[in-house]
Amino acid sequence: MGRGPAPAARRRLLARMPDAVFLPEAGTGPAARVRTWARLLRVHQYAKNTLVFVPLLMAHRFDGPAFLAALLAFVAFSLCASSVYLINDLIDIEADRAHPTKCRRPLASGRVPLPQAMLAAPLLFGAALAVSLAVSGAFTAVILGYFALTSAYSVSLKRKMLVDVVTLAGLYTIRVVGGGVAVGAVLSDWLLAFSLFMFMALALIKRYTELTSRLDRGLPSPTNRNYELSDLPIVAALAAAAGYNAVVVLSLYLSSEAVTQLYSRPKLLWCVGPVILYWISRALLMAHRRMMHDDPIVFALRDRVSLVTAATVGALVLAAI
Repeated sequence: MGRGPAPAARRRLLARMPDAVFLPEAGTGPAARVRTWARLLRVHQYAKNTLVFVPLLMAHRFDGPAFLAALLAFVAFSLCASSVYLINDLIDIEADRAHPTKCRRPLASGRVPLPQAMLAAPLLFGAALAVSLAVSGAFTAVILGYFALTSAYSVSLKRKMLVDVVTLAGLYTIRVVGGGVAVGAVLSDWLLAFSLFMFMALALIKRYTELTSRLDRGLPSPTNRNYELSDLPIVAALAAAAGYNAVVVLSLYLSSEAVTQLYSRPKLLWCVGPVILYWISRALLMAHRRMMHDDPIVFALRDRVSLVTAATVGALVLAAI
């Protein structure tokens, strides 16, 4: 059996016949289907949910029950996120089919039938609720709030200028809040402020990358986002401001009495600030040079320098304890 239609031909056929079903391609088997579904569910994005372990580290809770609660929180956020990714792809399927790269997504390309995706979304959300209930009722409320906000983002908020990046920063921060609720740790105001500024910077870098991609392809300003190509310098400036403000919040925290109570060697933590400044500045330069992935989190997971930077921060925090 042949390889099936080329992506361009597949897109043209789907544009004329949205309900078209493609025959299996050569080499399509269980392993290929697993890879396709893993891509559809954005399994690689689960790395973002490791943020639930941050309160565990900050509160120095290294006992088994706390780790188990954080692990269940990670699973619940991952299942919930996958359900929303499915809903988002179902909503944006027509726009994705017309996009130069998103047309290769499993739903847009037709590799996953629509009925299967429509069934999987509620099943995943139900599983997320079941796992969250095993943690606590309070954590279930966090998951419900996360689902409501991320669904609102998919349906409407992502099309509103700056509201979209503030929402993304809030969604990242909710993961941190969820981790604190799961393990019963009191969340520091400093941690929440740092998270909001840092994730605001990453969200703005994401928008900057999307705009530069359209600019380089000679495409007009996006119609599904309330941004113009002429906004590029402002978006870059806002990203730098948010990232640097995160380091300012960190510096103020390190000057507080709370640090001396939690850490035996608090002076070591002052080395974290320059490391984060370096990474934020480098990420902005990489975006400017068109060397940034569409998602800065994915870039960080694949970039050796970013991994070394994260390991350095982690080692400094552990050494300071």
